[in-house]
Amino acid sequence: MGLTFEMEMGRAIVPSGNNMQPDYLGIWERIAPYWDDFVGDDGNQFQQTLIMPATDQLLALQPGETVLDVACGNGNYSRRMAAAGAIVTGFDGAPHFIERARERTKSVGLNVDYFVQDATDEAGLEQLGEQRFDAAVSSMAIMDFDPLDPLLRAVHRALKPGGRFVFSIPHPCFNSNSPVMTAELEEQDGRLEHIYGVKVTRYKSEGWSYTRGLLHQPEPHYLMHRTFQTLFNVAFKAGFVVDGFEEPCFPWQQKGKNVFSWPKRPDIPPAVVVRLRPTVR
Repeated sequence: MGLTFEMEMGRAIVPSGNNMQPDYLGIWERIAPYWDDFVGDDGNQFQQTLIMPATDQLLALQPGETVLDVACGNGNYSRRMAAAGAIVTGFDGAPHFIERARERTKSVGLNVDYFVQDATDEAGLEQLGEQRFDAAVSSMAIMDFDPLDPLLRAVHRALKPGGRFVFSIPHPCFNSNSPVMTAELEEQDGRLEHIYGVKVTRYKSEGWSYTRGLLHQPEPHYLMHRTFQTLFNVAFKAGFVVDGFEEPCFPWQQKGKNVFSWPKRPDIPPAVVVRLRPTVR
């Protein structure tokens, strides 16, 4: 679904148990029009500054390569890849996102094959086929659903030998499990300095929570917090190894207007971008 985590406002958290199976797709279908209007054709500041450049680097797509965009949202990254010469297939579990993705892609004269598919439905994911894609990508989305195992198994099957899967998520250490944005005034060498940080009191506790990723989002959606240990072990079990890892931060010279925004914290990464490669079959 392409979560971006503007964090211009405090996160509304309602913790829930690990065994809960929320109606996450129903929520995304309802809020998809708001998200599409907000991020537009090319993505918002979070995507453009942090996620897309790091994903581009790890994905290293070549013209003519086939690529799968998992939980593609309104297709902004699908279009970016198609414009660079890739042959792109994208899917999302929210039909409204796919409708908007098709409209936006057609309006700019690009060709992307979009379809509706729940990323947790293993039987439905069989349509991805075997050794079909040179690469796969999922931009700020895999924390939106659970379980993750069916998708990783399907992507492993769908990748050609030597392929890669690049995904991004909110940083599990700093931007996932009920963080608190802090702002303090300190005296340093006789000068008063504003110090912006993040207070984290939980990491190992995994499970669903509610969150609002965009300003004035009409309804909170669910987020599944997973530790790096859990995330990577699921990937290893599916037959992947990790061979690329980026922790993008906002540049020091970019000043955020809101004291609770991530640009005010240029030394703390709000997201991670990871590259997986399938082991030898």
